[in-house]
Amino acid sequence: MQSLSVLELVERFGERLDLEWITGRSSAADRELSVRTFRARPSLVGFLNLIHPNRIQVLGHEELDWLDKLDAKRRWQTIAEINAGSPAALIVSGEGDVGSDLEELAREGATPLLKSSRPAWELVSVLQYEVARALARRQIVHGVFMEIFTIGVLITGDSGAGKSELALELLTRGHRLIADDSPEFSQMTPDIIDGTCPDVLRDCLEVRGLGVLNVRHMFGDAAVKSNKFLRLILHLQQPANGPAVAQDRLSGQSGTTPVLDLEVPRILLPVLPGRNLAVIAEAAVRNFMLRMKGFDATADFIERHGRLMRHEF
Repeated sequence: MQSLSVLELVERFGERLDLEWITGRSSAADRELSVRTFRARPSLVGFLNLIHPNRIQVLGHEELDWLDKLDAKRRWQTIAEINAGSPAALIVSGEGDVGSDLEELAREGATPLLKSSRPAWELVSVLQYEVARALARRQIVHGVFMEIFTIGVLITGDSGAGKSELALELLTRGHRLIADDSPEFSQMTPDIIDGTCPDVLRDCLEVRGLGVLNVRHMFGDAAVKSNKFLRLILHLQQPANGPAVAQDRLSGQSGTTPVLDLEVPRILLPVLPGRNLAVIAEAAVRNFMLRMKGFDATADFIERHGRLMRHEF
């Protein structure tokens, strides 16, 4: 299971979020964030919560104002209760005053305490995204990951099926490459998988007979993209030796393929002589997008045929 220490978090995003150490830096390396499930409570980052204490508690204007309204005894008890929950870190945001009692109790409990000039909502929003991204489960899937008509499409198939050749033709038609050969996928939320390219393979596409091509230099910056959410898999299916397998001529061959914890829609594209796979791939993606909008060409055709049989035309 992946983990991220508070010290690593501050080193990565401290400058971006204007994070300044108040106390607890020496223990920050031992305070770790880890995630077992997206539905776990408490959450990793959030506003001050005494019932389900977040691992990183952010104290904004409203939280500090609430603490200021407590009498001295109750305020001390509340701050002690916050520290007793062993948060990974406490962050005071905006122009709010850290307070000597908060600093004292954080120092006694070796709790990392930081200050930022950024508003609380920005800290929570950015940290939630970045922490989820850093701790997300990852999986490498063999194929070519591209952006086709604004959606993330993974092209898979056996070695020699023509994945890279198809990707090259799609590039000439204005679509964009994200990763060739070994795209890396991370599960950001229960229903979102983000795909990126390993640094060593960035901008590169390997085509049999041509070797490694640098797509950015050949087609320009607009031909590559750093990441995209995975929405569809196009699987290139080579004909097997033997009798032809019966296919559904109305709806084609579709299903799902598991990637991490998500079942991703998959469309099988038979690789046959004389077929323009780039045109077929574009048509498959367009048809998939129509289905996502609620229009099913197969269902519409069957419904029309039914009306004809009932003499309703």
